[in-house]
Amino acid sequence: MSNKIGPRAVVLKAGSHGPAVRKLENELKERGLLKGPVDGHYDRRTAEAVKRFERANDRKVDGQVGSWIYNKLQLGDRFDGPKGNQGGGSVHGGSPDNAGDTGKTGTFRTVTANIKSNPEMPQAQVLHDVRKAAAQGDLIGWQEISPPRYFDAIKSLGKEWGHYMPKDGNLRIPVPISWKKSEWDLQDAGFKRTHDGKAKVSPHRYITWAKLKNKETGEDVVRINTHLVSGAWTKSKLGRPTTPWRQEMWKKHMAQLDSMVERFEKQGLKVVVGGDFNRNHYKVLGNDVVYDNKLNVGTHGSSTLDYLMHTRDRELEHVRTKYERGLHSDHDAVVATYRLK
Repeated sequence: MSNKIGPRAVVLKAGSHGPAVRKLENELKERGLLKGPVDGHYDRRTAEAVKRFERANDRKVDGQVGSWIYNKLQLGDRFDGPKGNQGGGSVHGGSPDNAGDTGKTGTFRTVTANIKSNPEMPQAQVLHDVRKAAAQGDLIGWQEISPPRYFDAIKSLGKEWGHYMPKDGNLRIPVPISWKKSEWDLQDAGFKRTHDGKAKVSPHRYITWAKLKNKETGEDVVRINTHLVSGAWTKSKLGRPTTPWRQEMWKKHMAQLDSMVERFEKQGLKVVVGGDFNRNHYKVLGNDVVYDNKLNVGTHGSSTLDYLMHTRDRELEHVRTKYERGLHSDHDAVVATYRLK
């Protein structure tokens, strides 16, 4: 039986060491919050990384691991520190991969996050959602980034982030991609307009992609990001599409996405695809890819509209997926961890 940590307990802090600290460091490093090696010692670097995690999750910032962070990151199931000196001992349980001893795990986290702009949110909420999504990973595909101030919110993440924010004429494309510069080097990028929109009804639709080199492994990964037309699969009481043109545009968009994925695969590249697909509980790319979030777990209320998936490559392994539900947007962010072998 698991012994839960008391709500006021300080479980890990400066001076702590052991397997739980090492696992904490691995979790923080995967999120791009910890700089330097994983060594199992709770030092100043670890405390600063914990503070970044606390800020991203709107927690009290003290650089110490209490029960909330301990349980949130699943660091173990019991506290073995000496009585009356909580935080000075070590916590056991949940030992990390052996690769964590050096901090070279070959893992990365990618996020797909729809930051609602219809209707637009107050800027404080936009900033909150952007920062919370950024705290979850090191490679992010954004959707609904239409107002200029939404782009400003992403740029406010700081110099440690790189961004692909292309324009189509004078229009800033609303599906940008961001990456941690400490983890990735941009090799190439591009976009495709899949179809025109309808004035005051639906915007132009796009696919963006970025080819990035993972600094730890030297492997190239292509991250594709997109957002499809909504309402394509809404049906009338008679079972007919309410707006047939939306369904045709959705199919046209997906055909171009499928072709793009196939092109990168033929080049021998590992591909991760994500976005808001606006089709519920559906294998949008058939069986050509591995779906990394469950099709029956809602990301927009009870509907599964936001997906992460990857091509079938022996050197790209899906580790786990989680959902970030603490956003002001009407979509949850999907976060997937992968390992480059």
